[in-house]
Amino acid sequence: MATLPSIRTHLAYDDLSAGSHDALVTVSTSLDALQMHCTAYDGWAKALAPFRRADRAFGSSVELVPVASVGGGRLVLSPTGSLDDDTDDVRKIYDAVKRGVARAIEAGARRPAVMLAIQPPPADAVLDADYSRSIDVALLAALDASYVTLVVREHRQATLGAEAVVEKLLSIDLVVNAAVDKTELHKAVERVAAIETGRRLALDMGYGDPERMTPHRCAQTIKSAAAVVPGIEYEEITDLDVIKRDYPLLYNSARASFAEKRTWPCVVKLEYRSPEPAEVKEHLYLVGKGVTFDTGGISLKTGGSMRGMSYDKLGACAVAGFAIATGVMRATAVNLSCVLAFERNSIGPNSLLPDEVLLSRAGVRVLINDTDAEGRLVMADPVAECRERILAGRAAGYTVPSAIYTVATLTGHVIRAYGFYGATVANGPARRGRYDRRIAAAGLAYGDPFENSIMRREDHDFVRSRTDREDVYQSNHQASSLTDRGHQYPAAFLIKASGLDKHSLQAGEAAAIPFVHVDIAGSAEDGVNQGLGLGGLTGSPVAAFAGAFWTSS
Repeated sequence: MATLPSIRTHLAYDDLSAGSHDALVTVSTSLDALQMHCTAYDGWAKALAPFRRADRAFGSSVELVPVASVGGGRLVLSPTGSLDDDTDDVRKIYDAVKRGVARAIEAGARRPAVMLAIQPPPADAVLDADYSRSIDVALLAALDASYVTLVVREHRQATLGAEAVVEKLLSIDLVVNAAVDKTELHKAVERVAAIETGRRLALDMGYGDPERMTPHRCAQTIKSAAAVVPGIEYEEITDLDVIKRDYPLLYNSARASFAEKRTWPCVVKLEYRSPEPAEVKEHLYLVGKGVTFDTGGISLKTGGSMRGMSYDKLGACAVAGFAIATGVMRATAVNLSCVLAFERNSIGPNSLLPDEVLLSRAGVRVLINDTDAEGRLVMADPVAECRERILAGRAAGYTVPSAIYTVATLTGHVIRAYGFYGATVANGPARRGRYDRRIAAAGLAYGDPFENSIMRREDHDFVRSRTDREDVYQSNHQASSLTDRGHQYPAAFLIKASGLDKHSLQAGEAAAIPFVHVDIAGSAEDGVNQGLGLGGLTGSPVAAFAGAFWTSS
């Protein structure tokens, strides 16, 4: 993992040494607001005056102005615009910081200072917004602007050697012109460093092409990251006989990849235990979909829809990133058990076929209708394993509340429904405990908003068998985006195929198991048009999960 730029924090602009930075990025709602609320503006007024006189729109977008009194002689103005209108949220701060720092980098800066000359509106003044983590968000945005992907780092190191630049920034100085406790500022830096470490692991893997990040090479990347993080235990399963026995749906989905050993499936398990057992409030069982490339299998993707399918592993990447971030943070409120199922959904003579009936780990007969709906297959058996572990723990007297989460780029339907937003779909016990709402609330605070979809009776009815030859239908034969409730009903399949249907509200409190399916097909990408290139990645939901689960609230 790459070393992060060093981060220093300051409570006032006067505390910032001109020699410590080579550009100053100011973030405010507007240039007028900057002039009104920032005392340092008076020292820049003379340099800015000609631009303001000549251009009425000056300051409404990112501007770089030579100002001798600031570090490096570079003053970057990056406005957020309003923060308290109907649809405003903390992402406006993220975007402004990222744009401003990117402009400073473009100008040649490597040690920028970022001044947050804003006063976020109070909670009762906004609607669907939360600015309580705006400092974290600003630092994450600056680090985002600095990040260089693993594939680019490796290319530069191979071609330039010691001269290669593998991080755009050397340091970041953050100036907060607001009443912030110094201790809280230090805590924010600690949180951000942990989140960014995990987010970068997710991005490093996510951007890897299908050969750079085969299932086994994904596993090795995670193993290397886990090796330097205390408290993380790593296990890898590559034996096909073991996978066939313990994860039969994954095994059969991956059959066409057996022709080449380098594309064999594998399962990665990560365990994290709080360093303070008495402070643990919950145990999270996280399952990640890691399809390193998805051809659709025998239900072949056509019409160019195979493009971008190296991103179908982003659920597993995000779970791995969150686990590493939790270890770096040494979070005390949670224990983690993660199961990451990696495969390449290939096509060949040994492909899984529609009309096959497979027996899941939970003993449920699954009728295959579409081999391109492989994500739910690779996750169902790990979910069943998590269910077994929760029940075994309860039988042994383990009383920590436990819940299961699946994280996947599962459906195109969620993008059709919500655009570039993620969605949660929860079972009854999770909805009663507001587990899905916690993710949405944390997402608002960290600039990774989620929509809360509700599972309905139609979702269970859609996959319910009508014959005695199978117990559940894996899917229909159409694309999810052409199917009513196309991102909700897969959660009903996962519940049935894993045996979680026995742990609903009707089972009673003692037997119930909360389950939340998290579809990140929308939120995992940034939605920026890259022409013929692949889109940019966000690392979602690493930050949202950190906000939701690292505290006891």
